[in-house]
Amino acid sequence: MIEPANPRRALATLAATAAVALPATYWNPYAGTAVACLGVTTAAALAYGPHVRSVAERSRALGAAPDVVCLVVLSLRLDPALERATDFAAEHGNGRLAASLAAHARGSRGTPGAGFASFAATWDDHLPSLRRAAALADAAVDAPAGERERLLDRTLAVVVEGARERASEYGDAVHGPTMGVYAFGVVLPLALVGVVPAAASAGLPLTLGAVALAYGVVLPLAVLAVVCWILARRPVAFPPAAVPADHPELDDRARNAALAAGCGVVAALAASRLLPSWALPVLLVGWPVGGALVYWYRPACEVREDARNVEAGLADALSVLGHQLRHGRAVEAAVTDAGDTLDGPTGAVFDEAARRMRRLRVGVEEAFLGERGPLARTRSQRARAAVSLVVHAADAGPAGGRVLVDVADLFDDLRDLDREVRREFASTTRTLQHTALVYAPLVAGVTVSLAGRVSGLDGASALPADPLALVVGAYVLWLAAVLPALAVGLDRGLDRALVGYHAGLALAAAATVYPVTALAAGRVL
Repeated sequence: MIEPANPRRALATLAATAAVALPATYWNPYAGTAVACLGVTTAAALAYGPHVRSVAERSRALGAAPDVVCLVVLSLRLDPALERATDFAAEHGNGRLAASLAAHARGSRGTPGAGFASFAATWDDHLPSLRRAAALADAAVDAPAGERERLLDRTLAVVVEGARERASEYGDAVHGPTMGVYAFGVVLPLALVGVVPAAASAGLPLTLGAVALAYGVVLPLAVLAVVCWILARRPVAFPPAAVPADHPELDDRARNAALAAGCGVVAALAASRLLPSWALPVLLVGWPVGGALVYWYRPACEVREDARNVEAGLADALSVLGHQLRHGRAVEAAVTDAGDTLDGPTGAVFDEAARRMRRLRVGVEEAFLGERGPLARTRSQRARAAVSLVVHAADAGPAGGRVLVDVADLFDDLRDLDREVRREFASTTRTLQHTALVYAPLVAGVTVSLAGRVSGLDGASALPADPLALVVGAYVLWLAAVLPALAVGLDRGLDRALVGYHAGLALAAAATVYPVTALAAGRVL
């Protein structure tokens, strides 16, 4: 049983909810029920939200486990001293896992242990393969040279296999809830709108308030809760790099977002003259907000896409560099060969770094990461870590070249792992994205038009058409914001920039498709 994180605040919220909901119920039962639902949800978020957030941060952190172990193995190949390897990995790693390793390394100074074993034991409940990797690394320190290489290879293989098993377990665990979101959060609610006349004919006490409560409060909260549960457990092997607010590509995004919102308002006012009277509020939400989100987040998405394009060729680049260093070539010549051999963004980066090394007479790190260097503005922690590996491998000569080849193989393994996870959810994510863009507003438009035009049997009247269309339209816009978050989270892990960009596109598309479909269906029916 999970202990609530903020029991007093949660109880205070429940008490305040009861104080407001009870009087509201006498005034309007639906309003009181809505207040109660929102209050209970807020209390649950206060009590269990920190736990969900902790699970999400832990899942994100554990994705970096292969990188941390890789840095330890790199240092052990160059110098079989576990304490030095632990310090090296803590210094050059990124994220929560590297910070934890650094804390254990500091705490172990002056003691027989190096901190790596205690670090692995801390995370053993969540990634047991990390402790096995630590035991293999410790055994490799005192092993003969030939045996050491085999043990270190096994160290990397163990942690990669553990990450693969964890991703597979996640896929099995969330497949059912994801299908549940689609079936009970999209298909069934939108289809039920079309049976409103039948409910009226059957004498069911179905009122506009009940529909508004279901589609405006209960369903959105239920869908949001399941989506949060699914995304909190998503393991991320390649977490997106943060793009700082002062990045030059983001300079004009505020102005562009404001212009897009203004154009969306004007376009909504103009288009509403050709659409049903209830369409204006839907358009005023979907077009301005959607346009602003697209133009606000698109620059960050483009920066991340550039980083991913560079990362795509890192394994080949490190392999080329490693083979060159193993044959005794200087690192400057190896970087030049990598630039000549590779194509695409990665080849361009190494080609530019080689030119800077020749012209400016600078070292490897300065050539890549110095002022106006090819990676100076590229938001890729993996590329920066690769440059750091190249610098240390170059100092070790042929032995460092062997390490770079091994690291290249690890990068390939990690990319294959990430590709497997994305392939497993590919059909689901495509369905969710298409549903948010087209399918949900299309079905909603048809069913709302049908419900508004068909009267019940024996003279039973249907619900008022315009208020019903607004209630369903609000739910359609909600789905347009939430389903892209679920699709992006399953595909790449929760990335705020990608979520915002795709949610903006879906909002604009849904706000267009829904009223246009309702108008067309009304004329046909």
